[in-house]
Amino acid sequence: MLKVIYCTAHWVEKITELELEEQIAFFQRYVGVDKVYVEAFRDVQASREQVALCKKVFEKHGITVAGGITTITSDLNTDEDKKRQRLFNTFCYSNERMREHLKKMVEYTAEQYDEFIIDDFFFTQCTCEDCQKEKGNRSWEAFRLEKMREVSENLVIKPAKAVNPKVKITIKYPNWVESFQETGYNPAQQKDMFDMLYTGTETRHPSQTDQHLPRYLSYSIMRFFENTAPGRNGGGWFDAFECYPIDSYLEQAYLTAFAKPRELMLFCWPLLYKNKVVTPLGLQVHAINTIIERVGTPFGVPVYLPHNAQGEDHLEDYLGMLGIPFEPTPDFPADHTKVFLTVQALKDPDIIAKLTAFLTKGGTAIVSSGFMREALDKAVGIEALTSIRSRNRFICADEYHIIPANSHSMIHRTSAAKTVFPLLEHRNNASWSFINAGSGDFHASILLRDTYGTGELYTLVVPDNYSALKELPQDVLTRIRALFSQGIYLSIASETRAQVSLFTYTHGACGLYSYTDDGCSPETVRIHIAGKIETLHVLPGSSLLSPLTPIKALYTTEHESIFEVPTEPGSFTFFQFSSINRSAEAVQE
Repeated sequence: MLKVIYCTAHWVEKITELELEEQIAFFQRYVGVDKVYVEAFRDVQASREQVALCKKVFEKHGITVAGGITTITSDLNTDEDKKRQRLFNTFCYSNERMREHLKKMVEYTAEQYDEFIIDDFFFTQCTCEDCQKEKGNRSWEAFRLEKMREVSENLVIKPAKAVNPKVKITIKYPNWVESFQETGYNPAQQKDMFDMLYTGTETRHPSQTDQHLPRYLSYSIMRFFENTAPGRNGGGWFDAFECYPIDSYLEQAYLTAFAKPRELMLFCWPLLYKNKVVTPLGLQVHAINTIIERVGTPFGVPVYLPHNAQGEDHLEDYLGMLGIPFEPTPDFPADHTKVFLTVQALKDPDIIAKLTAFLTKGGTAIVSSGFMREALDKAVGIEALTSIRSRNRFICADEYHIIPANSHSMIHRTSAAKTVFPLLEHRNNASWSFINAGSGDFHASILLRDTYGTGELYTLVVPDNYSALKELPQDVLTRIRALFSQGIYLSIASETRAQVSLFTYTHGACGLYSYTDDGCSPETVRIHIAGKIETLHVLPGSSLLSPLTPIKALYTTEHESIFEVPTEPGSFTFFQFSSINRSAEAVQE
């Protein structure tokens, strides 16, 4: 994994050779730099002389240099252009003057670099009269998706390759994946147009920023784009804006790195120079590099997120922060044995037919309550798969009844927090409940099983406030984790709001990360692994445990082995299994 830093055009235009030498020494000392992207244009154009200076000095220090461009401009505004409202000074792509300006900046960049990246302002939300006229009767989504496809081809790719046939162009996608289609980001088509993709993994502070992103997104979005363009997702890009405490910044780096990117990009050089986040980042990235060199390919339960879909945004990320490994994919995973479907899957007009075929051949599908409710309203055929019906009612719960995995007994738990769930009715014995929730004498199912053919369909009912999931009793969460298990899952004994992610890899490797959060505390976590496993070997680079001290199984049979490991907020620990029999081969493969 290469350590990469982005250099903005304003900085490029002003830096002196002496200053650059001093700053390179700082970064090489504290974090290490393998590659830089030296921007030619971002509202201002960096001169050829300054670009050449930066390239010369960086290359002298053995640092690979690529280019960059950010598609914003403020110097084209005229009296005529006052009719345009452009967020962040992005371009209006119906305006010929702006289109021509972008084309010239692309040519200018391609003349100086054989590789360059486009920062994530390559979108439009302009609604000026020119855009309205060109849009016609289409939706803004349809208009902008086609507009940015055309812009990609005619204003970026063709002009760049005309002046430099060797140039490789990377499109960087932002972290707001659920909103791409409304502003013209079009990975379904652009993935086949650009040479490489890049992924924005910024999550920053989860509640005190405008996006409110769950931190697991820094991992899951990397895996989504790796599955969008296998082998062509260049890396993950994050920044230090609105990251407090410092762990909010570091966690972006950790989770991006756990997804095994080719490059880990830090934005940006002037922001990070003499910034206090750099020293711990360098230390931790070195440790993570040591780990990921020893593990295989990440895997998890496939979650089907078709391109241009929206709804139940980031539900899988909130569940991922509770210990369920996910592998987001834009393609229905028909060849897998288990799949998770949220509302987004209903973007696929053939989803019910695909789900039916998946169940018929013996697959296990887990669907969210949002998927089930919308499917009952809109998707013909879902009634054949379940007895569930929705009457648009809700239930407030602080009592839970759980049938644990591999058990017929029932355990009872209460919660200090009252959680509101959608109420889904079902016909008893046609469908069967594994978790009930409610208050007093009235309860309803929040985990329900149907059978179809040789397959199983589970419906997981989730609160509208996904963050409330962490308030559920740990026995409830353990039962949900066991449902999603692909040979390995977690249980946590305490009743605190423990948020621990599990990362699974081929070749018998896994890792734990414990999030820093309000009220977080050290936890002892139990790892349940299918098959008879005698020992977990701690990988070098792990935060808490010495790689010289293997962890012996707390309990083991031919079917399951259980290990107890300590975690602390902000710590990561990765393991390799010492021996795996046939029943656990799914964990490897």
